[in-house]
Amino acid sequence: MDILNTNRPYKCYCGTGEALKFAAQYIFDLCNADVDTVKIAVVSDRVVSGYYFNSFENQFLDRGVKTVLVPVECNDGNKNLKAVSEVYDFLTDFGFGNNDWVIALGGGSIIDVTGFCASIFEGGINSIAIPTTPDAMYESSVATNVYLNSKKLKNALSVPFKPNCVIIDPKFLSTVPDKINHNGYAFIVRLAILGDLSILLDLVAKKNDREFLNRVFTLRSKIVSANPKLLQLGNEISTAIESYFRFMNYSEGEALALSLYSCVDEKNRIPLAKIYSVLGLPTKLEGVSAKSIVKILEQNLIKNGNIPIEIVNNNSNSWSIMKLEKDEALSILCNRLTVISK
Repeated sequence: MDILNTNRPYKCYCGTGEALKFAAQYIFDLCNADVDTVKIAVVSDRVVSGYYFNSFENQFLDRGVKTVLVPVECNDGNKNLKAVSEVYDFLTDFGFGNNDWVIALGGGSIIDVTGFCASIFEGGINSIAIPTTPDAMYESSVATNVYLNSKKLKNALSVPFKPNCVIIDPKFLSTVPDKINHNGYAFIVRLAILGDLSILLDLVAKKNDREFLNRVFTLRSKIVSANPKLLQLGNEISTAIESYFRFMNYSEGEALALSLYSCVDEKNRIPLAKIYSVLGLPTKLEGVSAKSIVKILEQNLIKNGNIPIEIVNNNSNSWSIMKLEKDEALSILCNRLTVISK
């Protein structure tokens, strides 16, 4: 297994086809867990577990360890305390303790819910994150926190993300539906816009190998070093879109892709539109008027007070953060909104 350069306290392993054997190797050989006493829970949803649980479980059965499948149906819209409670109850019912292990096998929502539960269960239980979607692979490899929604508020609750390790296996991407694959691309698009547009050529070529992933993480580290708030680029409009549709019509990645498209200047918008077409990302906001989104933006600005807005310095083509008054911020956001509104 390769180790990715993610600059996190936990190691991020990467290897195609390796997750179906490395998880057990990590727990029993690298962490010296006791085969005779340890309990293993795998948290996953119906689709992912249907594809992979039986073959994933075999690596533990070969060592005489029976795993427990914890089925949780959650997505961007319902990753909440109720979902965490379901996992917590399973662990309690099966007598898990903080020397046992819980494995998140799935997309970002499964990893958020499992990571949240792992953090609070008996003061913290051993955990492994095994993401199966592009966005989950990119985000869980560098995450510092996991997030839950609360009612209509997105990512309102958070706890530190402290897995023992993350295991990236690009083979999982072969069974990911196109729409979910597309959802993950927006996070790479944001990094590209902020620091290196050429990385989009590799994204279009559907590269998901160690070299590409390390390039992504290196670019992200460079941006964070300049100013970590730059990674909020596009959040204002994408959050408003998600809020209006209540996480339904547009996925998190699609909403972010629309917002990012509105952020770039006209010169870069034309080639970006061609890349969006190949990646299956939208460039026009449908099903809602610009006026309705503006109303939500205005409410959010009033609630948050002055907020950081990312703007382009055309002289150096670099991004910087400015603290703006509400009216100034709303004017920038409205101008961006006109780019994607029909």
